[in-house]
Amino acid sequence: MTNSPSYTCYVGARGWEHDDWVGSFYPDDLPADWRLTYYNNFFTCCYLSYTDWAQQPEATLAQWLDDTLPRFRFVLETPASLSEADRARLALLAPRIGLADTAAALQTSCLWLSAAPDWRALSAQIQQRAQTPGMPCYLISQTQAVADLQQATTLLEILGY
Repeated sequence: MTNSPSYTCYVGARGWEHDDWVGSFYPDDLPADWRLTYYNNFFTCCYLSYTDWAQQPEATLAQWLDDTLPRFRFVLETPASLSEADRARLALLAPRIGLADTAAALQTSCLWLSAAPDWRALSAQIQQRAQTPGMPCYLISQTQAVADLQQATTLLEILGY
C-alpha cells in the first residue's frame, strides 16, 4: 500500500514511568533513569499531562531531549493560560513537541487506544486522517498496555505509515 510520505503517525503511552512494565517491557536490570531512552527505541511519542512536564526542572527537560531520537515527539497537555516558566519549558522542549494543547483539543487531535481497541475501526480512522495534509496522527494508549502499543505499531507498518 502506498501512502503519502508527508503523513506521519506516532504511537505511545501516557508517560513511560510504569513500574508494572519492569520485567515485561523494561529489562529487570534497566536503571530507572534509562527508561525513556529504552522506551523511545520502541515507541515514537509520549503523552504527558501538564503536571508531568511543567513541574520538571529545565535540566530534566534538556535530558529528555538528549535521551530521545529526533523522530520522537512529546504530546503535552497545557492549561488555557501559560506562565513564563511554562513558556520557557515549552521552548526548551520545542524540538520534540508533537502537540501542545489543552486537554479538550488533545482529545480531538489524538486517537486514544481503549482497553479493547477495534483495530479495523482504528485503521479506518488513521486512513481518514491521512487525507488531511500536514496533520500527523498520535495513537496514545489510555491503558498503558504494551501489547496494544506493539499492535498499533504493527498496524501502522501494515498501512505503510
